[in-house]
Amino acid sequence: MPQEQVHVVIASSWYPNKYQEFVGNFVKRQAELIATKHQVTVVHTVSHPDLTEFNLDKKVTGNLTEIIVYHPRGGSAWKKYSLQKKALKHALSEVLDADLFISHVALPKGLQFVQLKKELKCSWVHIEHGSYFRKDYWKKMSFLQKSIIRRTIKRIDHFYAVSENLKREILSHFPQSEIGILPNHIDTDLFKYTPKPVDEIKKFLHISTLEEATKNPKGLIDACRILTDKGIFNFHLAIISDESTKKWQDYATHQDLDNQVSFDGPFDWQDLPRWYEQSDAFILNSNYETFSIVVAESWATGTPVLSTPVGIASKLPKALGIQTKTDSPESLAAAMEEVIKEEKTFDSEKIRTSSMKYSSEKILEQIESIIKKHAG
Repeated sequence: MPQEQVHVVIASSWYPNKYQEFVGNFVKRQAELIATKHQVTVVHTVSHPDLTEFNLDKKVTGNLTEIIVYHPRGGSAWKKYSLQKKALKHALSEVLDADLFISHVALPKGLQFVQLKKELKCSWVHIEHGSYFRKDYWKKMSFLQKSIIRRTIKRIDHFYAVSENLKREILSHFPQSEIGILPNHIDTDLFKYTPKPVDEIKKFLHISTLEEATKNPKGLIDACRILTDKGIFNFHLAIISDESTKKWQDYATHQDLDNQVSFDGPFDWQDLPRWYEQSDAFILNSNYETFSIVVAESWATGTPVLSTPVGIASKLPKALGIQTKTDSPESLAAAMEEVIKEEKTFDSEKIRTSSMKYSSEKILEQIESIIKKHAG
C-alpha cells in the first residue's frame, strides 16, 4: 500500500542561491528526491552586505517549493541574528503547516533551525554533513560557534550523519546522542558505466573546490611532478572546480606540467559524468571528508579511485581503488604509476555494482522509512 504523501519542510546552512550557485547542491538534490514522493518546501535565508531590504524569491517545481529570503547582513553579531530571524519570519509567511522538519548542517544556522522547530510544531530530523566535529577543527572554533552547535544538538529530535566516520566524530563530543546513518545519494542513471576508451595516455580526474587546507591541491600537482621527474609523461590529470583555479594553474605551470595537468569548470551536475567515463581513475587527495560524493559518483561510472583514507573511502577495498597516504605526494605518485603502467587493474562492472547502495532508489527507501517513523 503506497505511503500517504506528507509535507516536509527542509532548511540548511548551505543551499544554492544567486550569490553561491553550487553551495549545498547535494541538499537541493535530496529535496528534489523527496519531492518525487511528497510535498517539499525548502526555507532558506541569505544575507549580503550590499542589500538594504528584504526580498523573497519563491520557485515552485512540481512538488518542490523553494523559498529564499535575501536580506541585509548587519554589523554586530546581535544585529546579524536579528535580521536572520526577521528573514525567517518572511519565509514562514509562505508556509502553512508541516508534517516533518528536516535540517542540514548545524553551523552556522543551527539557532534558526531551533526557531523553525518551534514555529512548525512538528518532529525535527537533522542530517549532519559538516567537518567541524573533527578534533583539530573543533579546537579552533570560537565559543559562539560551539555554543550554536551545542544548543542545536540539544534540541534535535532525531539525528543522522552522512557516514560512519562523521558519526564517530560527533559522538566524541556528544556521546549521549543517538545517531543514525543516512548517506548522500547519486543518480545512477546519470552516472552510469560505459567501457573505458583505450589510450596510451592514462587519464586521471579530480573534482573539488580546491580548498587548500582540506582538498590539498598542491599535493596533486606535486605528485604529477614526481612522475615527470622519473621520466613518466604518458598521463594527464584533469582538475575541475567551481572555484577559481588561477593559483593552481600558475603553480602547475611553474612545475612545467602544462602538458600533464589541465583545469576546467565549473560544470552543471549533468555535465560531469562524461569526465568520469573518460578517466582511468579518479583522485581524491583530501586531508578530510565527511562523505565525498565524488567517490560514489566515480564508482557509479565504474571508475576506480586513488584516495586518502577519508569519507566513504576511509577503508578502501582493493577492488575499488588504491588507498594512498594523507599529505603524501609520493604515495599518490606511486598509486598513479601503478595505473599508468597497468600494474593494477580493476573490474569496472564490479565497481559500478558497489555504488548502487548510494543510488537514488536505495537512499529514497531509507528516507521514506525515516518519514514514516517520524512524520505526523
